[in-house]
Amino acid sequence: MPSQVSEKELGAAILQSVQHGSFPQSEHVASANVPSTALPRLLEVLAKAREERKDEIRKVSREAGDDVDGWTTQARKLQDDIKRSQETAQEIVQQANAGKEYTAKVQDATAKVSFLYSEIAYNESLVQIVEQMRDISSLLESAQEAAVNGHIILALDRVEDANATLKRIGAAEHTRVASLLKSKADQLRSAIIENTSELWNGLVVVDATERRISLKEEVQRESLVHINTVVEALTKLGKMETLLSLLSREFDDVILSPRLTIKEDRIVSAIQIDGDNIQSTGKISDMSVRATLEDIQVIGEYLSTRLPPAVAVPLSDKLLTILSSRLISNWLLPAVPLSTEGVLDFQDILSLVLGLCEFFDELEWTGQKRLSDWVDRSAQIWLSRRKEAAIAKVRSIMPRRVKDKKTVERVETQVISKGDAMLGNQEEQDEDWGADWGEEEEPTKQNSQEEIEEEDMSAWGADDDEPPPEANPEPKTADTEHEDDQEEDWGADWGDEEESKPTTVSQPARQREENKSNGKPLALQKAPKKQEVTLRETYTVTAIPDSIMEIIIQVVLDVATLNQPDLVGSAIAPASGGLFAIPGQLLAMYRATAAIYYSKDAAGNMLIYNDCTRLADRLRKFLHEQVEKDSTSKLPQYLRPSVRLKLEGDIESLQSFGRRAYGREMELQRTIIRDFLDAASGFQGCTTDHYAAECDNAVAMTIDRLEDVKRQWKDVLSHSALLQSLGSVVSTAITKFINDIEELSDIGEDESRKLHGYGKSLSSLGAHFQTEDESGEMRDMAAMYVRNWMKFQYLLEILEGSLADIRYFWANGLDLEMDAEEVVDLIKALFAESEHRRKAIALRRIALSSLVNNLLHTEKPIPFEFLVNGQFLRTSIEDFLTANGISAETTLNVEYTRALIPPLHVASFEHDDWISDVDVLSHTSPAGAWSKPGSIQSGQERILSASYDGLLRVWNLSGDVIATSTAPNNGGRITSLKSAKWLSETKIVAAGMDNVVRVYKYDEDSRSIQCNLELYAHRWPIENLAVHGPSNRILSASTDSTVSLFSPTSKDAPPAPPTLLPSSTPASHKRQKLSKPDRTIPSRGPLATLSGHTAPVSATLFHPSDPTAAYSASRDHALKTWDLTTAACVDTRTTSHALLCLTALPALSLVATGTAARHITLTDPRATATSISALTLRGHTNAVVALDTDPGSEYGLVSGGHDGTVRIWDVRSVRSGVGEERVGEAVYTISRESVGGSKVRSSGEGVKVFGVCWDGVVGVVSAGEDRRVQVNSGGGA
Repeated sequence: MPSQVSEKELGAAILQSVQHGSFPQSEHVASANVPSTALPRLLEVLAKAREERKDEIRKVSREAGDDVDGWTTQARKLQDDIKRSQETAQEIVQQANAGKEYTAKVQDATAKVSFLYSEIAYNESLVQIVEQMRDISSLLESAQEAAVNGHIILALDRVEDANATLKRIGAAEHTRVASLLKSKADQLRSAIIENTSELWNGLVVVDATERRISLKEEVQRESLVHINTVVEALTKLGKMETLLSLLSREFDDVILSPRLTIKEDRIVSAIQIDGDNIQSTGKISDMSVRATLEDIQVIGEYLSTRLPPAVAVPLSDKLLTILSSRLISNWLLPAVPLSTEGVLDFQDILSLVLGLCEFFDELEWTGQKRLSDWVDRSAQIWLSRRKEAAIAKVRSIMPRRVKDKKTVERVETQVISKGDAMLGNQEEQDEDWGADWGEEEEPTKQNSQEEIEEEDMSAWGADDDEPPPEANPEPKTADTEHEDDQEEDWGADWGDEEESKPTTVSQPARQREENKSNGKPLALQKAPKKQEVTLRETYTVTAIPDSIMEIIIQVVLDVATLNQPDLVGSAIAPASGGLFAIPGQLLAMYRATAAIYYSKDAAGNMLIYNDCTRLADRLRKFLHEQVEKDSTSKLPQYLRPSVRLKLEGDIESLQSFGRRAYGREMELQRTIIRDFLDAASGFQGCTTDHYAAECDNAVAMTIDRLEDVKRQWKDVLSHSALLQSLGSVVSTAITKFINDIEELSDIGEDESRKLHGYGKSLSSLGAHFQTEDESGEMRDMAAMYVRNWMKFQYLLEILEGSLADIRYFWANGLDLEMDAEEVVDLIKALFAESEHRRKAIALRRIALSSLVNNLLHTEKPIPFEFLVNGQFLRTSIEDFLTANGISAETTLNVEYTRALIPPLHVASFEHDDWISDVDVLSHTSPAGAWSKPGSIQSGQERILSASYDGLLRVWNLSGDVIATSTAPNNGGRITSLKSAKWLSETKIVAAGMDNVVRVYKYDEDSRSIQCNLELYAHRWPIENLAVHGPSNRILSASTDSTVSLFSPTSKDAPPAPPTLLPSSTPASHKRQKLSKPDRTIPSRGPLATLSGHTAPVSATLFHPSDPTAAYSASRDHALKTWDLTTAACVDTRTTSHALLCLTALPALSLVATGTAARHITLTDPRATATSISALTLRGHTNAVVALDTDPGSEYGLVSGGHDGTVRIWDVRSVRSGVGEERVGEAVYTISRESVGGSKVRSSGEGVKVFGVCWDGVVGVVSAGEDRRVQVNSGGGA
């Protein structure tokens, strides 16, 4: 409820509010009601306060009255001043308005003056333009008058002046008057052009119909016009070039072409000059090159005397280009002699051509450089013509001489072991014994026919790099053939089948079984006695080999003739050494086309093989004869056939080609035989009527086909070769039959009898292998020539025998032919379940891997490898004890180790060309270890590849190319690289076919590989490099049979031999001049050259712990140890085969060498070693060309071969070989991913592996012909 306030308090509050605008401070006053009864009182309070305020004002006014009067006076003065200011302002405004009027008048006057000036200027410019128009018109009229009067140059100058004046008139150029004048000038110029062209046509008259051209010096018009005037006018008009081109074409059509072109009718037109006329008429009687060159000189004289230099010189550039082309193609090239008889005449022709070029030089003509270049290249052109002629001759004789056949005899004398009756190369027989690893100790049965046949070809050795058969010949025989390569051994060495002739040495059948059968190991025997045997066999060849040899012999004779005193000074004599390349090209031509011409003969492939053998024999004999002749020859060393004829590789390729043809024929016959037997559907249901007929037909057709094959081959192959080849095909048939029988899960009694009958029918094929021995008795040699023949005979006995018979067979030789699992499966198929059957098949083995896993309580089974007394266990323990002569009471040291992890494919990097070598830069690689610590981090690994395109590439592990080198400046020479190595993280060393070792600087930041040093020491291509970073040294192995030691630092190396530099010969010097490099690269020579090998050096290597020692491997079969300090050979180990690559196992003091014989030999190079070969690793089916060591194991190796595989080895994985030899087996085989899982070939385009590198971080890196760098994981146990 509002509080009650007195009227007095309300009045005070309202007065305070009016006077001061303040609000009551008291709450009860602020919230009090104001009743109407209080209003009078309130008004009274306000009135009283107003009166009081008035009184105060009056009092103040009286006190300040004087001051107020003064203020009033001042206010009036101020108002007067303001009024005067306003009047002044108005006057100023009036004056300003008057100034604007004056300014407008001035601006108007200025504008009128400016307009008058512009009008004056326009009138003046108009007068000037009109005057210029008048001058232009006058010039044109003057030009027209001059043209009419025949003053062409004056008229042309006036027209040009008029055009120049028209361009200077500026904007008036687009006026109608200017357009008319310009049109008139153009018309006048066109008239001058037409008139001048008409004058030219009067001076140069071409009559194509009469084949005549007239060149005049003057022509009569209104006045006498000289040709120089016309030429000057045409040059100014820009028409001279067009007319000269037309004249050159017409002169060629009318004069040159009829004289220089030889038609099919051999008619060539003669040249006749009569005054100003030159004409092609009649025909020439002298078709010599001399007459042609004389006519060309006459033509040149005619043109030079009738045309001014301003015309003759530019015309010569066009005419001589055409003339050179026609002269070279129609006259000079046909004049190149294809024999030594025409060399002197050709030399005269070259002199005449040079004289013609000098004549043109005197005339100051251009365009004759092609002729002079042709003379400079006459030696190369002659050499090319000789090569083309030789190849064409081979191409022409092959379709004719392939029909001419004759019988030839091959005689060979070899030392063999008398006691073993040509035992053959037992190394080869047990290559694949126990090759399959598994938990089971016995080798598993090979059930796939395709696998058997593939293995059969894999050991065939059809590669281009296989050594010649005469090198370290080893006697072989067909009765102990490797179970994978019977006929292929004959294809690899011609003498094999000859050595196996039963007429030479006989051998009891029982002794053959005791030696070895189907790859089983033998007991040691007494060393056999040696006997020298002469082998003679005849075989059929065509006339092609002798025809090719005639050409090759003639080529060699031509080299000697060209270097006789009367011809040695000729221009083509320096190229005589190039003739030595013709034999290799002829052999390549033969290999490329032989299949076409031989295909019409039923035994064409066999004829190819025989011809290749015949040709190879003759080439070897020829080379041997040349060595004897060259010992008394007067020819320089570099021109002697024994030095220059490098036909060993061609001979190997030729033999390889023959073996491939043989292999194709064998595979064809195998395929046919398999197809026939496939019709039997595995002989299932052979007792039912329908299937019985199919099986009967299949067996009958197989037998008939084999008889047809023998008839086809009988007149072509030698007797032993026929038996061996036929034995291989028969082996295909019986192997197919054996596999089909073994795959039958249930064989009834009737089926058993039926199958036995089929087997007996196939056994009749043994009659083809009946031979007569020395006593005149017939002997059955089927077991010698047919693989699995004894196994086949045992199978027939099992089919009709009892369980007791089978147990007897097992105890008396069956175990040598069949595995236990095979016998068990046959017993299960032939006999019902019984106690006797269970006893018969109680052939169980202990699964060691499962046992160890159980003992270790592993969660998942782990594959283990087992070593017994330090040797990997590849058989059952019982067989191991028997093979090693260990008693069952002896305590064995059994060691288990985790099996090597399979090398899985990681990545492949594709190139444009073959890849010859690879190397890896990582912190675990040699170059990484030589670099500064920590300079190569994880993830910064790099792969180096060297390619046949001559380029180096550096890759990261993602497959990106980090850097690519530039091709070296070789002046056109071959630049293919063969080897490349990391020397450090910034240095790369590479070498190849151009004989030069180059040191490159690798810059990761700029992504570049720049050559900064070239090292010269070799005359022939470089095969391999080795580097050693701490000693700063490089080793190079070359095909010139030497090894060179270099320093990669230019200041430490001696000067390069001058004779090896690119500028050492005139031809190379010219090439270098034509391809000058952007910068000069220092050249240095070797610190030392190691000589001692007699054949190309294929590999070299620093001693792992002593950089002052090194090893080298060569195709001369020698492994040499060198002291680099004295450059002396301190040890030589001679092996049985050509050595192709090299690496070291330092922990074992062994050196591993890859050979052309498809295996790896481990040699102890120490002088105290008593044997050459400590261990042989076998498994490759072609030459082994690359090796590297396992970075994580002292026992591991990796190898690459021409069979397209990379194989991983553990030297502890061995088996017994022939005699005391120990043979190692591959742990894993890595195939090329480029084959895409298809059947692996052992030879052919795109198969070969050229380089391998095993790095602890990156893994196994390989490269080769498939143009890929392939990376596989390389983790070990």
